[in-house]
Amino acid sequence: MFELTFVDAVLAGRATAEDVDDWIERWHTTDTGDTELHEFLGLNEDEMGLWVSANATLEQIIARRETRG
Repeated sequence: MFELTFVDAVLAGRATAEDVDDWIERWHTTDTGDTELHEFLGLNEDEMGLWVSANATLEQIIARRETRG
């Protein structure tokens, strides 16, 4: 498995939303087993749908996480 998701890294200040392409590339080139992209990024299925289909930005999705605590 992997030690840190993209969302966790952003929340910890170790990545920014702009780094998502690098994380997607890592998902494509790393043996992540059966891990789906949304899991690797640390998004639930609803959040992934918002990002892909509803044009929500990763910044908006991550900000929701921050306010939920």
